[in-house]
Amino acid sequence: MTSVEDLYLGVIKDGITRHPRSLQKRIGPSEMGRPCDRWILHKLNGDGEPDRGPAWKPAVGTAVHDQLERWFDAANRGGGEVDRTEWVTEWSVTVGQIGGQDIDGHSDLFHVPTGTVIDHKIVGPKQLSKYRLHGPSQQYRVQAHLYGKGFTDDGGWGPCRAVAIAFLPRDGELSGAYFWSEPYNPHLAAEALQRANRLWTMLTVVGIDAALAASPLCDDQWCTWCKTEKRAQHRAAGGSLFDIGELQVVPEPQPRQLALPAPIPIRPAEPAAPTRCTVCGEPMAPIVTMGGFTTHPSCDPETPAPRPVPATPQPAALAPVTNLFDR
Repeated sequence: MTSVEDLYLGVIKDGITRHPRSLQKRIGPSEMGRPCDRWILHKLNGDGEPDRGPAWKPAVGTAVHDQLERWFDAANRGGGEVDRTEWVTEWSVTVGQIGGQDIDGHSDLFHVPTGTVIDHKIVGPKQLSKYRLHGPSQQYRVQAHLYGKGFTDDGGWGPCRAVAIAFLPRDGELSGAYFWSEPYNPHLAAEALQRANRLWTMLTVVGIDAALAASPLCDDQWCTWCKTEKRAQHRAAGGSLFDIGELQVVPEPQPRQLALPAPIPIRPAEPAAPTRCTVCGEPMAPIVTMGGFTTHPSCDPETPAPRPVPATPQPAALAPVTNLFDR
């Protein structure tokens, strides 16, 4: 029997997988700036992205985008008149062509008075700190400038003069948001289109297998294709998930021990051979040999016998002292 929890989560998973963003197989402006050529080749070939389960975080970002669209639409007080519109939300633009086919995308926001393309990014605390310190990734920059090219080529809302990315905290307060911007650069958009067309030409000439063989696997942790192919290659070669960084065991820090020199072995001193008497051949006492003697005193007739030491004279006995108080 299916529980209420299974039914509840099933509705959410089904909604994520059926969303147009999840079903999109054609490459768009948000992917043309990816550093991995293999990713671009897979998208140009129409390959579906490897299954990674329900993409909950992107779904949260999509929901926030929908709410932001309502707020900025309500902020337009021009009564629907085009010449009085300040914010243009979710506008479809054509950013260029790949292989003769138009590449379309939906820009999150365009501020008409300043000609600024604005893209919303809903990120976690680590990513927010990284973008605040180092700025957006090249992929995000290319996406914003491609939208700027689309608005400039269209001309209906005026040319693009600047691009901006609003990094909004997914797990924090609005006060932690980071707003990045730079002048619009048409050359950045042109380079991305030129690269995509070069990869498309290689794909159509040699096919997907040869094109992938000519493109090395990348180290991007967000590239699901390269991660999946690395995992498959290591498993086919009999490798372990530990070899490709899928599982990491962090050892506990051990105190550093200094290497001590090996002790020098001390050999016990061999006892010296006793000095023997030159007359009788018997061993002599060490105390005798230390005096420079080579024979026992009893064996050497020339050695004078020890003379007796005279006794010290003792004093005569004293007469007893008479105590006068005894009388």
